[in-house]
Amino acid sequence: MAWIESHQELARHPKTKRFARLLGVSLPAAVGHLHFFWWWAMDYAQDGSLSKYEAEDIADACEWDGDSETLMKALHHAGFVDSDMTIHDWSEYAGRLIEKREQNKERKRKSRAKKNEEQETQDTDHEDVTRPSHGQTEPSREQVSDDSVSHRATEPNLTIPNLKHSGGVNKERDEPFGKAYESVEKYFGVAVNPVQLSKLENLVKMGIEPEVVEQAAVLTREVGKDIRYFWGILENCSQRGILTYAAFAEDQARRREGQHAKSKGSPGGIRPGKNKAASGGAESEFAYLAKAGRS
Repeated sequence: MAWIESHQELARHPKTKRFARLLGVSLPAAVGHLHFFWWWAMDYAQDGSLSKYEAEDIADACEWDGDSETLMKALHHAGFVDSDMTIHDWSEYAGRLIEKREQNKERKRKSRAKKNEEQETQDTDHEDVTRPSHGQTEPSREQVSDDSVSHRATEPNLTIPNLKHSGGVNKERDEPFGKAYESVEKYFGVAVNPVQLSKLENLVKMGIEPEVVEQAAVLTREVGKDIRYFWGILENCSQRGILTYAAFAEDQARRREGQHAKSKGSPGGIRPGKNKAASGGAESEFAYLAKAGRS
């Protein structure tokens, strides 16, 4: 199937509409089932092969309550699953993303091993590696190991098709996108699915700084929410024009001040019905997104 450049285009695609007709469901429901299918595959069918799973397993993955064989036939006839029980063109997008994630893990493993070797050398050769004490001259730039940056994947997604076919992402945008993606992977532990990947790219194109993406991930983890809450924060920021780290920090400070002022009128300084977040004792600045069903 064609690479999904945005969630809006997925909803308009003829194959998606055919899938909805075959299942006898609304278009929004069909899009939702496909999202669940791809998210599940990112973890449990990373090579794109569904051969080891039963139709019931796929139905569970898609959150489909109807007949499992009906779902499989719909996936086949709509072109989302090939006749050999592989996800259509999986290796062209998610497969490369997963491969890049594994490469990053391997680089980090080698980096840790190298650091351990250097530490062992330092322990046996104090004359060469003792850190300078107060008053001593700092080592030159050439003497400092560059290991901390030599394996950093600042552009992890340059081989992903939606970057190649989305009109040409320029070099200045590649690095911010790579940093934004790294934050998602770091705080949520999984690679994003194709639709989310396109969403992240669009946010970066709008001008959202990678630091805003990271702060949104940090805030999501602090309040114990999942990745849907994270996307809700970023969507809210984009709609309100909060694109830079400075604007994000200013907005957070303003919200905290407002919450603090409102809490003074309640016993103990806490408004009734509001819980404090684990970090800092402050209610989440984006608590109103807790019930948002965004993907």
